Amino acid sequence: MDSDPKILEGEAYSFLYQEKFDDAFRLFKKSAEIYKSQHNHKQAALCFASAASCWSIKSGEKTFFNSASAYQGAAREAEISRDFEYAALLYKYAAINYERDGELLDFSDCFYRSKECYRKFLYYLLINPKRINPIVKSSEKKGVTGFARHIFLWLAFTFSCFIWGYGERPSRTFFTGIFVVFVAAVFYMSCFLVRGIGMEVFSPNFFEALYFSVVTFTTVGYGDITPMGVSRIVVMFEALSGMLIMPLFMVGLSRKYLRV
Repeated sequence: MDSDPKILEGEAYSFLYQEKFDDAFRLFKKSAEIYKSQHNHKQAALCFASAASCWSIKSGEKTFFNSASAYQGAAREAEISRDFEYAALLYKYAAINYERDGELLDFSDCFYRSKECYRKFLYYLLINPKRINPIVKSSEKKGVTGFARHIFLWLAFTFSCFIWGYGERPSRTFFTGIFVVFVAAVFYMSCFLVRGIGMEVFSPNFFEALYFSVVTFTTVGYGDITPMGVSRIVVMFEALSGMLIMPLFMVGLSRKYLRV
């Protein structure tokens, strides 16, 4: 009997109706682990989520760690089952409970996974909806308006993911800035720049191009070297990129580390 997850799940519901949340939590979690070992990820996700709910509604509870870990387990199973929308919601609940419990690193990881699962859901919804295996009914709008909204959200989530990891991966912002600086420097080497008061036109070497790129990216603008011709287009793009990327890096760094 103890190895039959259906029986354990039924007993858990019985305890839940009796408001014996500790016993219901224990049996839901045990049945979820058994379902997981049987590779029944859909049912495991539902049982983990039920366990999390039991723990969350316990009156007078001071810690949210058990609820958070159960939600996280449910999210992982839902992700394996390819219901990315449900997984995103479960990761979100896990993140909220980890934050309440003061587990900020786990909060950061679950917050990131929530956004990333929803981005995957949008991708498959646009490209191949049959790859999605829903555990619960989706609330997403359909039709032309829904399609346009999904494209916009996927683009926004993708940009946020790669530029700063939804605010939880500031290192991505740093390396994006480095990438922009070096790519622009390589481009400047194939162009002509103007140097000094005498307006000397020259083709920069790598060090000169890198120096000009860093000055442009940081929008310092010493004026000792100025662009000309097509390099002005690159300068405009790089300066605007610097104005966007540097604040994102500072905000992401604050979100990630000053929170602790």
